[in-house]
Amino acid sequence: MIKMKRLNMKKGMNETLLKNIFSGLLILCLLLPLAGQKKYQSSPGGYHGELDFPISWKRYYSYAEWTKIMHDMAKQYSQLADIQSIGKSRMGRDMFLLTISNKSSGKPDDKPAMWVDGAIHGNEVNGITCSLYLAWYLLTRYDYDPYVHDLVNRYTFYILPGFNVDANDSYVTWPNTSNNPRKPYRPEDDDGDGLYDEDQTEDVDGDGELSMMYIEDPKGDFKLSSDGRRFVRVTEPNDPSRRFRFLGPEGFDNDGDGRINEDDIGGPDPNRNFPADWNLQQGNPYPLSEPETRNVYEFWLRHPNILASFHYHNTGRLIMFAPPPRIQTSLTPEQRQQRQQQFQQRLAELKQTNKYAQLFDIEVPAEYQEDLRVQTEIVTMGARILKNYRPTPSGRVGQAQAASYEMFGRYAYLIELWGTPDFDADENGDGRVSDEEFLKWIDIELTGEGWINPHKVRHPDYGEIWIGGTAKKHITRTPPARYMEEEALRNTHFVLYCVSQFPRVEIDEIKITPATSNLFWIDVTVKNERAYPTSSDRSIQLGKAIKDKLIFNCSSNITLIELPAALSAIDLTDRTTFVPIAKGKEVEFRLKGHDSLIYRYLIKIDGEEGWVEVKVISKNGGKDSKRLNIKAG
Repeated sequence: MIKMKRLNMKKGMNETLLKNIFSGLLILCLLLPLAGQKKYQSSPGGYHGELDFPISWKRYYSYAEWTKIMHDMAKQYSQLADIQSIGKSRMGRDMFLLTISNKSSGKPDDKPAMWVDGAIHGNEVNGITCSLYLAWYLLTRYDYDPYVHDLVNRYTFYILPGFNVDANDSYVTWPNTSNNPRKPYRPEDDDGDGLYDEDQTEDVDGDGELSMMYIEDPKGDFKLSSDGRRFVRVTEPNDPSRRFRFLGPEGFDNDGDGRINEDDIGGPDPNRNFPADWNLQQGNPYPLSEPETRNVYEFWLRHPNILASFHYHNTGRLIMFAPPPRIQTSLTPEQRQQRQQQFQQRLAELKQTNKYAQLFDIEVPAEYQEDLRVQTEIVTMGARILKNYRPTPSGRVGQAQAASYEMFGRYAYLIELWGTPDFDADENGDGRVSDEEFLKWIDIELTGEGWINPHKVRHPDYGEIWIGGTAKKHITRTPPARYMEEEALRNTHFVLYCVSQFPRVEIDEIKITPATSNLFWIDVTVKNERAYPTSSDRSIQLGKAIKDKLIFNCSSNITLIELPAALSAIDLTDRTTFVPIAKGKEVEFRLKGHDSLIYRYLIKIDGEEGWVEVKVISKNGGKDSKRLNIKAG
């Protein structure tokens, strides 16, 4: 009898063990698609997948090349990335976009998302590099880096490396100045001769770069510098030096009107073509007239899950954030001066504990205070991550980041990349870079390869001319290739930081306090420890915000006592502990950044024990739930 009982016990233990093992394996199998991090790397000196998809960041890519890279990444990382065309450019090129998110953890379009675009202006192609690098970083590090792994599981990244694809490709592929081409290729008759874009800048000497043209002229205003590398103005009337007259940028008189480069390729400024604060002078001929801007705007309309957006431009090393509407105040000069002094004093106090601290001398209405707070916090960290970038409010007139915030309620950032090398070329510390300092920087940092020395050329219209005395294309607005990866890496870290601060709602605590033998107070604390609120102030004003929801549930022997909406004191001796009584089983609210709220319920229990469960649901902050058992007496 005892032996039989022991056998049954052993059999039961084995069955239990097998069940536990099976359950464990089942859970593991279910979690594998979510976890999938088989190559976890904990050492900063270790391998993080860089050669899983090798790519050189020490060069600029043409449209054909960068879109092939996008397609190859989507193919190799098909579980994490999809590629699609969001529409055609004016010249028929596809505007390819990568959607990056772990598909096994949910539909990408259902997750809070970050939008990133680059190079809305044709010559701002380092924005393509930064956007493409972000995609590469997310995909190659996913299996190695728990930080990236978590972000790709939870959120979605919509990445459009090239925005103004026609002009972007031209800038990379053909000789151009650092400033051109900038606009979409809408044909325009700039010189009024009935012809369109017929007199463009052109590479007269065939060296692959565009510079400036001069011709010898005894009455000219220029001469060669003492080192023969620049054209400088003549300051002494009797200067015996050989003189030159300035002709203009490289080019030919294609239409025979005696002028050069007066009808270059161009159209409206695409970053003045969005509807927010649009005006005819800067954004002609009408809002979203360009297929490129219209394609992006229509994608935004179809994707309300976008919570924030990044827009890469150049130049100047600026972190420009879309600010809330301002209060216009009428101040006397004395009041304005006093206010500025107070502002500077507050900023100086903040910088005593954080040298990257930011403060902005703008006033916004009470209903926009949270948006100003979070933007200030975010760009303060941006200054810390990007090091030598300066945060400032961005412009509004027809701009993409203005439309993102003002029309959709999304937190938006315009990043002005790179710029002239002021940070290390200014040797005497006077705040500016002289021509001599600039040339010295090129000679030392670039071993001289960034400069076009003056040289003689035969021109079909002017005869013998001189060309040169300027920096090459990838120097001032777009960085030399050797600097690109470091800048792309820092900007990627800033984007990822912003996404890491997307709201995340949690049930922090459920506290039970007996009221009588069968009545209990239930205090539920919900929190959002991240910087961003669950909805922006702007989205609330637009009527686009979806409120967070707290849902109460309980066992069948527990009754929720309906009480009128009021405040209840958790501690009768402390008036600061008044919290709202939840009205019914569902409560709607909004959690700000670094915020928590307490809601109080009164329940009645029949019997000795039961349970209560609360769930919090947020469109942008996710979901959480907790259950607690209650024992009467």
